[in-house]
Amino acid sequence: MIPRFALARGHVWHRRFEPVDHRFRYPLWLVWCDLDATGELLQRHAGWGRRWRPVTFRDRDFVDQRDRPLDEKVRAKAGELGLDWRAGRVCMLGQWRTFGVLFNPLVLYFHFPDGADRPDAALAEVRNTPWRERHFYPLRFREENGEQVVEHDKKFHVSPFLPLALRYHWTLHALFPALRLTLRDREGERTVFAAGLDLAMLEARPPAMTAVIARFGAQGVRTLAGIYRQAWKLWRKGVPVYAHPRAGGGDGENGEKTHDGR
Repeated sequence: MIPRFALARGHVWHRRFEPVDHRFRYPLWLVWCDLDATGELLQRHAGWGRRWRPVTFRDRDFVDQRDRPLDEKVRAKAGELGLDWRAGRVCMLGQWRTFGVLFNPLVLYFHFPDGADRPDAALAEVRNTPWRERHFYPLRFREENGEQVVEHDKKFHVSPFLPLALRYHWTLHALFPALRLTLRDREGERTVFAAGLDLAMLEARPPAMTAVIARFGAQGVRTLAGIYRQAWKLWRKGVPVYAHPRAGGGDGENGEKTHDGR
């Protein structure tokens, strides 16, 4: 059964195959939440809220900086990118603001048609470092060997250590309470880089909601620190740096550089 909300705890991992071998694995937690149920989740714990709390949810932290309800913004963005999400459930998987800090390299919004127990599509909201731009990829899944997969060209400069001329291959294994996601960057038939999430959905009871705050603290700071730590290691290994192309997309309503998935 698909939970309305949960604490997704597990690990994020990265593996670079070329031009050097480089890998790491970090523990993390993410929020899984039906976009119609954010208020219900926040009411479960005094340390979670819409105003400043150890964990804070703000609609303006996602998609764009407008204070419109996130459910409306996500469904509208999906429609702009050719996904019909007017009906069905939409659940998000991402970091929420902790101790006032937020940085989400990736937020995923999954669409479940009425009565379905697996998503038929997703919207990937990607942020890059250090430019803090956003990009959206519409993902239309197909079934393959019991998993859901999708491929598309890379259109957004994410890491200075990877070129733009790659193709993304996503593999989703969502059999709740387990969720595994793998993203491979391929150049032709070669995989040059892969990253993934390996998560378990835990019931969002108050003791567990307290435990993730105590265990992980300001996770946005940890995320940024990890990104720069690994960038320094790649630079020390002599991995080539690719300049930002500064092409495609336009200025968003909030003044950020934004890109859609077309």
